[in-house]
Amino acid sequence: MNTERKPAPNALWAYLLHKDLPASSDFAATPMVPSMAPVDRTNTSIRMLIHDMQATLEKFSTRVDTLLINVKDAKTEVVNCSRISESERERVLDEISNSSKKVQTELKACIGAPSQASSLELVQKSQSSAENSIQALHKRIDAIQMVLHDFTTNTALCLVHPADRP
Repeated sequence: MNTERKPAPNALWAYLLHKDLPASSDFAATPMVPSMAPVDRTNTSIRMLIHDMQATLEKFSTRVDTLLINVKDAKTEVVNCSRISESERERVLDEISNSSKKVQTELKACIGAPSQASSLELVQKSQSSAENSIQALHKRIDAIQMVLHDFTTNTALCLVHPADRP
């Protein structure tokens, strides 16, 4: 086996290789202490790669944690939006129901008098207008539900690895 050392290609290896040499040439007087530095370049390179990998994984972990927090916040916002839209829908339906009851009582009071036929016609027009408003609100609610469904689906797809996506 060749015991002579080759010249180091860079300053780091020169330092590591010269560090392992004993200070004096008397080997019997110098106790053999195992070196703290790796003996070969492969072990040093692997250690450096492992350290870099660990640092990269820590950065990735931080980013994943941030992403998960943002997804949780988005889920909370979707639930809040859904709750608000449902309460608003209930309020509008109650308002429409109360208006309808009021119209019905007015109709019952006016049915007997033919002189108020024009008022009855006006009430019928307002009732048809209210029905059109109800239909428009139902369409809006359906659209909001579709948007919420698309948002939750897209959020779920963001968490799936790109290779696993359909």
